[in-house]
Amino acid sequence: MKSIFITGTDTDVGKTCVTASIARLLNEKNVDVGVMKPFASGVDTNSDGISDDVRVLMEYSGVSDAVDLVNPYFFDIPSSPFDASRQLNVEIDLSKIYDSFKELSEKHDLVLVEGIGGILTPILNNFFLVDLIRKLNLDALIVANSKTGTVNHTLLTYDTCNRMEIPINGFIINQITNDGYSLENLSNQIKQLTSKPVLTTVPHIDSFSYENYFNELLKRLETNLDIDPIFVETDKSRYQKMRKENQNKVIAGRTYKEVLDRLSLIHI
Repeated sequence: MKSIFITGTDTDVGKTCVTASIARLLNEKNVDVGVMKPFASGVDTNSDGISDDVRVLMEYSGVSDAVDLVNPYFFDIPSSPFDASRQLNVEIDLSKIYDSFKELSEKHDLVLVEGIGGILTPILNNFFLVDLIRKLNLDALIVANSKTGTVNHTLLTYDTCNRMEIPINGFIINQITNDGYSLENLSNQIKQLTSKPVLTTVPHIDSFSYENYFNELLKRLETNLDIDPIFVETDKSRYQKMRKENQNKVIAGRTYKEVLDRLSLIHI
């Protein structure tokens, strides 16, 4: 199974929600999934030096990897790595990113790598997020929101990946707010303009929580045929092995029976 880079059309489009949910879904399918967020920035609400996004990724994936491995660089100001590193006088060493990814890849079946900001977020002078995706030799999954203007942002992201010869697995659209495009309209536009699949759309959730989002995304992925060849690639031997185990055994907070019931809906 190949690792995937989850990028976005902008900041605050739900990349962490998507990455954490996919990690948990794969975990439930008994896939040894790792997570990585090479660069994180913003407020550390727990004052423990760990990004809130990274904490969510590690919790939902169930990994026990070192935080510095999952997130080599955390800047406690909301800015790009290029700007934050200059403000905080921190030197970014890209080899640290590459080495961390290599180590995680050797420990896990696959790694979900979450980006920061949009596709052209600057990391160094003349080195952008898209360059990192290419260096890691990963396919991209693009997360978009539904606000007005997102078609332009999505096409710019799509075009940048194409120019850099980065394969695109598809799109996931989050309805962050109730305004903007209808999900059906936006999904149809993106599919027609890019000829790439919209894997699913997630409607606005009034009482947001990661658990509510996960359940909503999972429900939609389970009925979406496009998701199958991409990141719900099932190891059938593991599925058969799980069927022979004690069905009351718990994995990722669910019994084996609950997991298998869900998996049976995803074309196993």
